[in-house]
Order: sequence, then C-alpha cells, then structure tokens
Amino acid sequence: MSTPLRVGIAGLGRSGWGIHAAYLRTAPELFRIEAVADLIPERVAQAAEELRCRAYPDAESLIADPDLDLVVVSTYNPTHAKYAEMALRAGKHVLCEKPFGLTVADVDAMAAAAKAAGRVLVPFQQRHLEKDFLKVKEICESGVIGDVFRIRLCWHGFGRRWDWQTARSMAGGNLNNNGPHVVDHAVTLFGDVLPDKVWAEAGGYLRSGDAEDDLKFILQGAGHPTVEVELANVWACGQERWTVCGTRGGLHGSDKHLEWKWVDFDKMPPRPLDLHSTPDRSYNGEPLEWQTGTWDAEDATANLGAGAPPPPGPTQEFYENLHRVIAEGAAPTINLAQARVRVATMEKIRAAAGIPAKA
Repeated sequence: MSTPLRVGIAGLGRSGWGIHAAYLRTAPELFRIEAVADLIPERVAQAAEELRCRAYPDAESLIADPDLDLVVVSTYNPTHAKYAEMALRAGKHVLCEKPFGLTVADVDAMAAAAKAAGRVLVPFQQRHLEKDFLKVKEICESGVIGDVFRIRLCWHGFGRRWDWQTARSMAGGNLNNNGPHVVDHAVTLFGDVLPDKVWAEAGGYLRSGDAEDDLKFILQGAGHPTVEVELANVWACGQERWTVCGTRGGLHGSDKHLEWKWVDFDKMPPRPLDLHSTPDRSYNGEPLEWQTGTWDAEDATANLGAGAPPPPGPTQEFYENLHRVIAEGAAPTINLAQARVRVATMEKIRAAAGIPAKA
C-alpha cells in the first residue's frame, strides 16, 4: 500500500472546502490534508480545527511549506496560473481548479514549470467523468445513430448572483466559472481538436456584476459535428441537457436519463433521387422501424444545472486517478495537451463574444 500524499489546499471557498476538502478527508489511505490557506481567518481557523492541520494566511505561505507533496490551487480565478506555477517551482505536484489558466500562454508557462520541476500538473476536470457525458460519448462513437453531425448541450438555470464570480475584474462570468466543464464536453464530442470556426454571444441580465450570465457558442469544423452550447443562468424554462442528431437517428435526455433511437436503413430499399413528380402529389414517405435504447443514472444525486454543486462520484474517481498518476505514472483523466486545446477554445469563444480574458 502506497504512502498517502501530503496535501495542501490553497483557497477554502466553495470548491476548496466544499469539493476538495470534503473528498480528501474521506480518503486517508490515499491523501492526508496537512495544510490549508485562505485570506479569511475564520475559514482557516475552522479548517485547522476540523482537519487538525497546519494553517496559513495566504497561498504563498502554504506553497513554501516543505512538507507537502501536492498543492490544490482553488483560489480566485485570476490567480490560478500564478499559484500553480509557483507551487511547481517549489517542487510540488499541482491540481489546479478551473479555469486552468485564462490564456494559452498561462497553460504553456505552467506546463514548462511542471516539466522543469519533474512534477505532475493536472487541471481539475472531474466532470469529464460524469456518467451521462460518458454515455453520450459512447453512443456517438458507436455509430448506432449513424454519423453524428449536430450536438446541442444546454446547461440552463435561473437565478440572480452578486458575488465575486459575477465580476470581470475577478475573471468571473459563465465561461470561466462553469464554462471549462461544458467546453470540455463540447470539445471532446467535437473531436478533441481546436475548432476551425467559433461563433459566440454573451450577455448579462440577472447578475449584479459586469460579467456574462448568458453564454451561447457554436463550434464548427470540416469533418466534425457542429456543437452548439448554451450555458446560462437566465432560463426559467430550461431545456434538456443533451440533443444529438445522427444520420440514422438521435439521442436526447438529461444527466439522469437518456433515450436514443435509430433506423437500420441497410434493411430498407435504396432511395435514389427521382426527379419526376409523384403521381398522387404526395410527399415522399416510408414507414420507419425504430429501434430504441435507454440509460438511467445509478446515482440519483441531483445535478441542478448551471452553478449547482456537481455530483460527488466523478470527484472521487478523478482523485483516485490523480493518486495513480503521481504514485504510478498512470495517464491522467485530462492531459496537458488536451487542457491546452480546451483553453485555446475558450480563447476563441472570448474573442467571438467580446469577453476580455483579463480585466
């Protein structure tokens, strides 16, 4: 049995405390929380007491701690790349929250620091392991619904926000907040390459800050499906998360239930083009023999849409993989080349929608 990795968590907000600390304290055989840091003294005091660990007033002090193997960077959005690079140069492995850098230049600088230090750098893309996404990916790749040519993802919610994640000065907004997850899904289904064309539109309607709470973008490229995404907190009547069109059928559904249906055209007569008028003035039509499939989530944990806490299962799987990456040299859930494509896609979305990368 391998020795638990000694972990320091920089940032004890919704992710640092509610996701990372919440999981890590349940897996002492793999990870041991040794230190925490936050700018709010009350948070640090609470964590130090509950976790019985060292406490620091800021990320810089935690990174300087010599008795850490892994640093989880879950600070404010604009500081992720800075602290990740700092921790790598201090000889720590790094798990970096999203957004995994705001620019490709950020990613390249972090990757160079990881290579120079001989340490592992991983973006926290746990939603890459969500079961509904993996099932959609499986169906798309199987060919059962034919060649997939259009995919639509809707992460709809409705509600006002007025915290720091609504301010552009803090790199807030839907693209940076939940966007890295849905961009990961979209890019994966697109083909795991940088799209040739990106159209995007962003607006702000219910938030108190100046960042977007309504985002729509479309990824296009020759030989790839067109992927359309809506990530918004302004839909009171939200639509289904998944809609997929293929040349033999399609798929639709949510994170809890998916349905797909298809027609086996190989068992039907060919239909060559006929330029003659139909004798009875009718439209072409034929009976379709539909075959169907369904999927239901085993975990009934609710996923309440944009901004809601993610289900815990993928976090556990992600961290178990991370331990194998560091201890055994296993392949990560998302490698740095894939992370770079996702950040590059986000840069294209920002440019198309007029969203500044940094205030």
